[in-house]
Amino acid sequence: MEAVRGGWLQGRYHGGDGDTVAAMLSFKAVFEINPFEVGASHAKERRAFAARRMMVEDLLDVRELLRRPFLSLSNGEMRRVLLARAILKGPRKLVLDDPLGGLDPERRVKMCAVVEEFGKLGIEIVSSGRTGRERGRPSARRAVCKARPGARVVVEMRHVDVSFGGSSLFRDFSWTIREGERWLLCGPNGSGKTTLLALITGDAPRSYACDISVFGKRRGGEGVTLSAVRAKIGEVSAERQVYLGESPAQQLEEALSRAPRLLLLDEPCYNLAPKEAKKLLRVVSDWLDAHPHVAAVCVAHRQEHVPAGFSLVQTLGDHL
Repeated sequence: MEAVRGGWLQGRYHGGDGDTVAAMLSFKAVFEINPFEVGASHAKERRAFAARRMMVEDLLDVRELLRRPFLSLSNGEMRRVLLARAILKGPRKLVLDDPLGGLDPERRVKMCAVVEEFGKLGIEIVSSGRTGRERGRPSARRAVCKARPGARVVVEMRHVDVSFGGSSLFRDFSWTIREGERWLLCGPNGSGKTTLLALITGDAPRSYACDISVFGKRRGGEGVTLSAVRAKIGEVSAERQVYLGESPAQQLEEALSRAPRLLLLDEPCYNLAPKEAKKLLRVVSDWLDAHPHVAAVCVAHRQEHVPAGFSLVQTLGDHL
């Protein structure tokens, strides 16, 4: 993940800068060839590379991402590109650390088939984590929590339009989150789940151009400081784990210590073993049970990574 750590936490929201996916998957970039090298043409290696790249682009569906800046990609899209880069080196052995982590249900099924194809090509696959059949997508548990129309509004998003990195994520999107509600935010990789949370926290600059209110205060309104709003928000995210090296447990401890009015969980079990994931989710559920007025939003691609009690569902996708 060194290619990821070379960026910064809000890099995707400044996606006009940085290397494109095509540049990252080029022959020179993959083999780290000095751009000032003279004499060697690598003609034979380039021909083999070109054939391998066509195969990899098809298997991993990365052709659609080639023109986009790498840092503008979602976590799941980044994983596909990094795997493509690893395969393009022509390895005899490929070590995969939880290759299905951060992928939506449909993409996980495709990834399992891709891993099998790589094995047929003679690549020895060593994987930590699961690569077989998994439970279905997260679903609502309606009996646990209901919408609370009489409760105070925590987040209000009205007719939001957001585009960046050459993609339109939200068109005329509205959403209301009230005290005590537990929302599950669903959608395929690249549908904008992390961006939506960044609009709430203020990490995405576009949030100042949209009609968004948090804790009754209009984003960018007079006398409203971002620090005052964020002090009331607790957050656990895969991005902070990747970019800043903060473990989910560390993030959760910090988030709960500020007694937040809103808790945002963006793939809180990312890279966690099943036992560790269960422990973290138990802490989340117990804390929310003890603080029934706190609103919470969770992004998770696996049912077993959703804390108990999250029963309201907001789904993102092409229909928005």
